[in-house]
Amino acid sequence: MNSRNIIIIGAGHNGLIAAFYLAKAGLKPVVLERREFAGGACVTEEFHPGFRCSTLATSTGPLLPQIQKDLQLERYGLEYITPETSVAVPGLDEPPVFIYQDAKRTASELTDLSAGDARNYSEFIAAFSRIGKAIRPLLTLTPPNIDSPTKSELWNLGKLGWAIRGLGKKDEYRLLRYGPMAVADLAAEWFETESLRAVVAARGIFGAFAGPWSAGTSAAVLLQAATDGSAIGSTKFIKGGMGALTQALAKAVVDAGGEIRTSSEVSRINVADGRVSNVVLSTGEELPAWTAVSSADPGVTFLELLDYGELDPSFRSKIQNYRALGTVAKVNLALAALPRFEGIGDANRISGRIHIGPSIDYLERAFDAAKYGGFSPQPFLDVTIPTLTDPTLAPKGANVMSIHAQFAP
Repeated sequence: MNSRNIIIIGAGHNGLIAAFYLAKAGLKPVVLERREFAGGACVTEEFHPGFRCSTLATSTGPLLPQIQKDLQLERYGLEYITPETSVAVPGLDEPPVFIYQDAKRTASELTDLSAGDARNYSEFIAAFSRIGKAIRPLLTLTPPNIDSPTKSELWNLGKLGWAIRGLGKKDEYRLLRYGPMAVADLAAEWFETESLRAVVAARGIFGAFAGPWSAGTSAAVLLQAATDGSAIGSTKFIKGGMGALTQALAKAVVDAGGEIRTSSEVSRINVADGRVSNVVLSTGEELPAWTAVSSADPGVTFLELLDYGELDPSFRSKIQNYRALGTVAKVNLALAALPRFEGIGDANRISGRIHIGPSIDYLERAFDAAKYGGFSPQPFLDVTIPTLTDPTLAPKGANVMSIHAQFAP
């Protein structure tokens, strides 16, 4: 190992993508993963004999467009699956709602529920596509030094401002208003059908310690639109589950000149003269490093891997009080047969995401339990049946159901 080696702790998708870019820049990244295989939370595992699925990370949603373009993971056999139906909302007291990849088809079917919603849907999709495209550079910009920004940082901010200026007054006004707004208010501005409002609101609270009436939850919808152009949320599966993504990433890292070492648990990061000097494994082996990148969470990285005296007391206090409250339970089921949903007879209509959360009030009540550290008795569920589009994940005739449930401590 030479003085330009960069140790990356954790071979999840973030660590692997960082390793790819560092290797392409001519550096020598070495990725250390404590498990016996790469993947982190993006893995495909057998959870019952013959049944496999993305056991942790939900297998919907793409990488950032620029990352997809740079890595070209299709070269390593990565295959995306995009079902016609993005979201299905089973009907209980009301008719079911279906959101398709085709906005015109969605608007046409919404006519039976609400002529106003049918008219507004196409503009809703188009508006968020425009806004998302304008703010997309934020996803790849390095945050500027606010006190003394460099010329290049000012230039990039200027380009971003110009793109936002190009939206026109109506979309500019929407962007300024939506950022701090509760997503329940945003959904109510566009639609009157309660289940459709709930589908929009769900994207604002997905994975967050927040309910639809929490301030600022509309910002998550804007972020979703910046990522993939859709305010409803992308429904894109990976053939073979999320493990196929990280295995492709691992191959890209190695081809770019990086190294991945599995079964290598990091126990300590040593610092000398204010810089990382080496990383120590649980076996006692010391690996010299020019610097280190950690894809572990801040608590583990700063409070467990670094010596107590290496951090400024004020910064350490902030990390000790860093709140990262869990909100999600993941349930994976091996099913002998395809489940039936009220008002939905065609299996193709549940091949995307299945939304269980019929109203804004239902979603807010689900959040109520989380405020006091409890499980929601009636949780918001984002359900997928990946075997409908990828039957290789289960025995013939059987299915896998994967449930993202909120809220759970």
